[in-house]
Amino acid sequence: MRWLLLPLSWLYRAVVAVRNFMYDQKWLRSFEFDFPVILVGNLSTGGTGKTPHVLHIAQQLGKHYRVAVLSRGYKRKTSGYIVATMQSTVADIGDEPVLLKQRVPGLEVAVAENRLEGIAQLLLEEPAPEIIIMDDGFQHRKVKAGYNIILTSYNKTFIEDTLLPAGRLREPVSSLRRADMIIVSKCPPDMSKREAAEMRTSLQLMPLHQLFFTSYVYAPMMPLLQDQAVTAVPDYPHCLVVSGLASNDYLADYLKTKYARVDTIAFRDHHDYRIADLKNIQAALKENTVLVTTEKDAVKLRAFATTLKELGLSFFVLPVDVRFLFDGEEKFEEHIHRYVRDARYII
Repeated sequence: MRWLLLPLSWLYRAVVAVRNFMYDQKWLRSFEFDFPVILVGNLSTGGTGKTPHVLHIAQQLGKHYRVAVLSRGYKRKTSGYIVATMQSTVADIGDEPVLLKQRVPGLEVAVAENRLEGIAQLLLEEPAPEIIIMDDGFQHRKVKAGYNIILTSYNKTFIEDTLLPAGRLREPVSSLRRADMIIVSKCPPDMSKREAAEMRTSLQLMPLHQLFFTSYVYAPMMPLLQDQAVTAVPDYPHCLVVSGLASNDYLADYLKTKYARVDTIAFRDHHDYRIADLKNIQAALKENTVLVTTEKDAVKLRAFATTLKELGLSFFVLPVDVRFLFDGEEKFEEHIHRYVRDARYII
């Protein structure tokens, strides 16, 4: 039935094309900066693993520079510019900024729906960041980042997708001319070099594009609540995955290598949990089953600590990081650090 939405996708394409043309012709103004601004985004509406990549890049650059991450703070209940603290809630700044701050407490994380205002405010902080990473915002043409990293998922690349509303693309593939680097995320850990070469051809990239491949690395699970009833992962044969992601296929596939049966309760991306959801989870939970969730969902579920204990729900969180395939980490860092050095040298 998706083909019925194609006329609306064509209309959407025309609107995006006109808007991009106006920015390209400088009829609409873009603002550039004389210091390093790195954007990590995608063409689609989600499902590419953007947050783990933002975290990975921030941690790598944070070894050498003062780094700040600027996010829109999707679905937060506040507005304007806010700097995250360890006490910030999902309602204050959104789920992904809370996750970033809790994973790396020393990382400066800020939210602002107006990216230009957010950058200006960050520069007034003491001490000011030396690098700003924009979490998403490739379509936010009012701010022109110095380096654009675009993610696409291995299971469904932008070549295999179409524009909204028939597909999930927010911009046409032709917009990649503004990108500097493409990362194919969620690749199989044993992906072959031959397949990688074939994928580069299929993506129809320009010579200037740097291409990398990453997979997820999962750390040992840990309890959602330190004082929950069960704090050690039970040695059960089954698990139930509860998640609010754009796609949890990669997560489920990983858990299938660990458990004889994997059941899932999948909510929409950035789902706001309710007590009714927890009661439904309790009803679906079978005996001898480990209850698993993601780090992004965990920052929301912890707000229901009392209810979780009353219902006897002991969640375990599965932390995730990214790994560059084909010894790409060193080359990736080389490109990023070269950009940062050049941008700082211009200053």
